[in-house]
Amino acid sequence: MTTTLDRASTKPSTTVPVPPVTVAEPGTRLRRRVAAGTFIGAAGITMAGILATPFEGKAGEDVYLRTLAAHPRQTIVAAVLLHFGYLLFVPVAFTMARLARRGAGKLSAVGITLAVLGSGLSGLLVTDIYDLSIARHVGAVAGSPISDMKDIPMVGLGVVTMAALTSMGMIVGLVVLAGAMRRARLAPLWPTVAILVGFFSAFGAHDMLRTCVGFGAVCVGLAFLGVKVLRMSDERFAYGSDAR
Repeated sequence: MTTTLDRASTKPSTTVPVPPVTVAEPGTRLRRRVAAGTFIGAAGITMAGILATPFEGKAGEDVYLRTLAAHPRQTIVAAVLLHFGYLLFVPVAFTMARLARRGAGKLSAVGITLAVLGSGLSGLLVTDIYDLSIARHVGAVAGSPISDMKDIPMVGLGVVTMAALTSMGMIVGLVVLAGAMRRARLAPLWPTVAILVGFFSAFGAHDMLRTCVGFGAVCVGLAFLGVKVLRMSDERFAYGSDAR
């Protein structure tokens, strides 16, 4: 019997290789739908926050503070909505990285690293509430140097490491991860372009039109990727992209 088995094991195989298939474990469908919901939620809630934001129309710290003081409730609502919208960028980034990890391993690694560095983006919204308090208690003119953190030692280091690195980390991370999904053949190119152009066209804007157009492009791109995840099979969601 042993000899027979040994001979059978040495016989050349004529089986055609097939790609590995991951059988979806129980609960995969729910996880896939929740993951897709984070994309759509991030897009919808972020856009709602942008639409709720009181825009000052032009640059200037005093103009910004006066706008906050004139619309206190609107400021709070916008900050809360944007907080939750930005917070959902984090599970979105992890989902994108996981799905593209086989087809675009390096891009996925770079993208998720940047996104993790930017995972505190939602926390920056608390500064809007502090600025509102400054504007209401000391006024726009007197509050401008406070809000600008004038004469604070090494304030530039804090701004670069906390504000700039956080904002740019998440923005660039999402763009890279969308590109990873494109390279892994999980999505077309246009969502990557929409997220890239949208973020940078809205960056530093003070008017509602430019900001809404920019974030509108970002949110459409994210929502589209969410629909792709929602329509994905459970097996594909469990396995991710094929290796290139």
